Amino acid sequence: MTLTDGDIERIAQLIFEKLLEKQKSFEEETEQVYHIYDELGKVEIVSEQEFYEYELDRLIDLERKYVEEEEFEKANIIKNKIRKVKLKIKKQNGI
Repeated sequence: MTLTDGDIERIAQLIFEKLLEKQKSFEEETEQVYHIYDELGKVEIVSEQEFYEYELDRLIDLERKYVEEEEFEKANIIKNKIRKVKLKIKKQNGI
């Protein structure tokens, strides 16, 4: 049995589509890993929720520092970042 160029192309297309399906299902099954670092450089792997909570705490501390130092422009930039992180947390919690 001899395969024509059209048959070979059709088989290649089917294989390609199957590979795309497998890749998509793999990506959906795989949870993204988040890393946080403490002041000493120690690395900890955390969930997405924990990462955003850590980031929110860090940004709030930074905003407080800028306000105390009367660097209001920097504090305003951090305030916008805080708002974005809070939106991500709400979206993740389905609120």
